[in-house]
Amino acid sequence: MAYRLARSLMVFRDEVNARWPNRDHASDGWIGDAAHAASNSDHNPWVKDAAGVGVVRAYDVDAGTGVNTEIGLWIAEHVRNLGLTGHPALGAGSYVISARRIASPVSGWAWRTYTGSNPHTSHTHVSVSLAAGGYDSSQGWSIANGTGPKPPTPGQRSTVRRGSKGPAVSELQRILNAWYPALPRLVVDGDFGPATETRVKHMQRAAGLVADGIAGPATWRRLLGG
Repeated sequence: MAYRLARSLMVFRDEVNARWPNRDHASDGWIGDAAHAASNSDHNPWVKDAAGVGVVRAYDVDAGTGVNTEIGLWIAEHVRNLGLTGHPALGAGSYVISARRIASPVSGWAWRTYTGSNPHTSHTHVSVSLAAGGYDSSQGWSIANGTGPKPPTPGQRSTVRRGSKGPAVSELQRILNAWYPALPRLVVDGDFGPATETRVKHMQRAAGLVADGIAGPATWRRLLGG
């Protein structure tokens, strides 16, 4: 069967490659493998264009090397914000998945916990609209031309502990909530208080780490690795 990648995702891919020309491509991909073929995945060309050609409406971008997943996390948040502002490729049927989180028009582009078997920590998944005018939109994604926010400097996450404040703590709280959806949710406020410390210790004990309540390199590596 003839198939192709949605044009909007060609634009997306080219902008990502232009911005990060030397990035890792190991987890990149668009057409599904045998596992995807057995599911109703957007990596399958089940949507047909006007000429009857199958259209793949999904693209995976490698999140970065090892625990340095800044590229994938940046892309995920950037796509979510484009969805909020009404990018034509991000209409009904679109979504973004990254680090056990999913955002889509259904949730008003708010992040919610992703419970699929693949945690999407090695790559960020972007699916585009079901409508032809959306999936074949040629509108840019504001990635390559620098109009989006500056991506973080690659590197391991900061070590955070009780009393720490800032974006690294917020990310930690979001990931811990995704790890333990059955437990009371932590308030994602960027403030490392006693509740966050208790949850970190809980995670460390379960992972066989020293339960000191400090999110250092070993704890981050385990959290981001699944």
